Amino acid sequence: MTITGTQDEDRSHYTKEESRAIRQRSLRLLGSLIHPLRLRIVIAALVLVVSTALQVAGPILIGIALDDALPQLLQNADWMPAIMITAVYLLAGILGSALIGFYVVLAARITQAVLLDLRKRIFLHTQRLSLEFHESYTSGRIISRQTSDLDSIRELLDGGLNNLVSGVLFGLFTFIALVIADWQAGVILMLAGIPLVLLMRWFYGRSQLVYRESRVISAKVIVQFVETMTGIRAVKSFRKEPRNDVAFRKVAGSTATSTGAPWCCSAPSSPG
Repeated sequence: MTITGTQDEDRSHYTKEESRAIRQRSLRLLGSLIHPLRLRIVIAALVLVVSTALQVAGPILIGIALDDALPQLLQNADWMPAIMITAVYLLAGILGSALIGFYVVLAARITQAVLLDLRKRIFLHTQRLSLEFHESYTSGRIISRQTSDLDSIRELLDGGLNNLVSGVLFGLFTFIALVIADWQAGVILMLAGIPLVLLMRWFYGRSQLVYRESRVISAKVIVQFVETMTGIRAVKSFRKEPRNDVAFRKVAGSTATSTGAPWCCSAPSSPG
């Protein structure tokens, strides 16, 4: 079964084939979004790799100073190795800081460009849809897609993705440096990483399911609120406040249950 458009968007459980199809569709969309920015992305990747390598070089330089430069200074009064190591350490720190600052600015511009393109596509696509679609697909759901979903993507691009990539590179370079310095310790670290990989795979599958459930319920909350506020005259005229209050409490309670948050901010009762 192929998932197309808004078909079965309220489902949180998908088969492996459906999840694979959705993932491939998302990757195609991502590819079309970053294609105009590929040069900036390549530059950002190179800057990130170099800056991470310079960060890892700091402890290595300190180790060289303690093992080689300091003994030569104490035994032979030879200041040159210590001066050279100190200069290289300071240069690596300054250059690494400058590259990190440049990367943050460049990554922010790439993120904003991707979000701007995506917002334009959503707006234009919404305008092109037929009247029959807008009759069946409520305005609250459209607002949910343009607000909460885009906010989640923005948070991912602003922090999560950058931290993930930089963390992976930092761990990889640290592992390489450890293997070069002491390969036995590197092997032990690699074996200790196997349970971590399995735990990450479990967390990925579980968090994907929980995120889908919270996304569906969050959309229902926005739909309930927007539709009520849009038709507030009809709500008041037909005395539907108590029924809408019960419906909103139900979806809001589902949101608190799915996210594990305590429901402590219940809506006040309607005056009737």
